[in-house]
Amino acid sequence: MENIFHITNGDYLAEELKKTSIEGELIVCREALVSGNLKADSLEEFWEARAKSVSQDYNVSKESYYEKSVSEFEKILNIPEGSEVNLWFEDDLFCQVNLWFCISLLSNRNDLKIYRGFPKINNHWKGFSDSDNSDLEESLKSRVLFNKNDIELTLNLWKAYQNNDIDSLKQLSDNQSNCFHFLKEVTDAYIHIKPENFIRNQIENGLKDFDSVFKKFQEELGIFGFGDMQVKKFYEKVLSEK
Repeated sequence: MENIFHITNGDYLAEELKKTSIEGELIVCREALVSGNLKADSLEEFWEARAKSVSQDYNVSKESYYEKSVSEFEKILNIPEGSEVNLWFEDDLFCQVNLWFCISLLSNRNDLKIYRGFPKINNHWKGFSDSDNSDLEESLKSRVLFNKNDIELTLNLWKAYQNNDIDSLKQLSDNQSNCFHFLKEVTDAYIHIKPENFIRNQIENGLKDFDSVFKKFQEELGIFGFGDMQVKKFYEKVLSEK
C-alpha cells in the first residue's frame, strides 16, 4: 500500500481531519507567506529570511520558527517515493500563497501523486471552517489531481508572487485549471485592493475599535483570508499615521 500524506494549512484543519475516517500522515503548513520577505537564492536563505520576518511581524523567535514551521516543511521534502499527497488549502489569498510554496517543494518529484481537496461551496471564503466530518471525507473523494501543466502554473504563480511580479501574476491568473477556483478573483484582489486603505476608511467612518474593524474586514474582504494578526498589523499602521 502506498504512503498517504495530508498537508493542511494550519493546525485547526489537521485536528479536524484526525476526527474523520481519513487515513494518512498529517503535515502542517505553519506559515503566512502572504506577507514578509520572500527573497532568497536558496532554501536555507529562505528559512533565514522567513525566520526574521516572522520574528518581526509576530514576535516569534527564530528557534521557534525552525522548530514549528521549518520542521514541517522538511517533512514535505522527505515524503517517500511513490506517495500520495493530498493538499488541504482554501481558496483565499493567504492559503493560495502557502499552497503555491508547498507545491514548489514537491515540484521536483515526478514520482508523487499530488491532489487538492476543496472546501464545500456554501461560503468559499470561510473555507473548511464550515465543514464537518462527512464534508471533509467528501472533499477527499472529490479531490483533483495536479497534472504537469497544473504544477507548472503553480510554480510560476509562486515565482511571480515571490518577486512581486504583477504583470506575470495578471497573465497567469487567466489560466484555467481544475486545481484552482477563483484564481483571477484572488489575484485581482491582491493587485488592486489595499487592505490598509479599507481599514483607514472604516476608522474614518467611525469604527474605532479593532474588533469592529476586524469583523468588517472579514465580512467584506474574506478573499484575503487574513486572520486577526495580519489585520492588526494594518490597523496599527493606519493608527500610527494619525
